[in-house]
Amino acid sequence: MTSKTLRVLVRTAVVLVAICGVTACFYFLPALGKDLASMFPEYAHCYYPWLIFLWIAAAPCFAFLALVWKLSAVMKQNLVFTYHTAQMVKTSAIILFCNVGFFVAGNIVLLMLHMNHPFVLLLSIIIAIFGLVLGVVVAMLSRYLTKGAALQEEADSTI
Repeated sequence: MTSKTLRVLVRTAVVLVAICGVTACFYFLPALGKDLASMFPEYAHCYYPWLIFLWIAAAPCFAFLALVWKLSAVMKQNLVFTYHTAQMVKTSAIILFCNVGFFVAGNIVLLMLHMNHPFVLLLSIIIAIFGLVLGVVVAMLSRYLTKGAALQEEADSTI
């Protein structure tokens, strides 16, 4: 697979995920929240805190997508094994780790404020585990890109 093909695939994936994310954040989540508030009126006061919390939790995901978009530009130029690329990937991992922590902490705070159900907390922890695994994979990629950049720099200096 050529770097141009890979770049097109990555950018297509980023656009599709961004469209799904925007649709989920601004259509499905508000609609689901309104349906739940009408079905369970005792939780109607939780609609806006939850909606704002989920929007704030979604924002780093879009920052992550923006970094992946920038990384796809690096793929086209065949400059993958550089310290700058490794730093961008490391930043992506930090964004994922921080977002997972915020998401779980926010769910716990909402549970303590009686605006959450324990099952929702359990479900959010399962979702957070997937985010944590993705963060670990991205952090490993950053480490190997750093080693690759060192090898690339060494090879360039010997030529």
